[in-house]
Amino acid sequence: MSALYFLIPVALLLGGGFVALFVWAVGKGQFDDIDDAPERMLRDD
Repeated sequence: MSALYFLIPVALLLGGGFVALFVWAVGKGQFDDIDDAPERMLRDD
């Protein structure tokens, strides 16, 4: 039971960190143009 007192806050901190990194990446435009690269390969310019 005492392990839960340690593991639950660690899991919440890790989850919050991943959410913060995802929000930061979206704000920086990391996911803006995800379809252009695969389609560019198929086009013959």
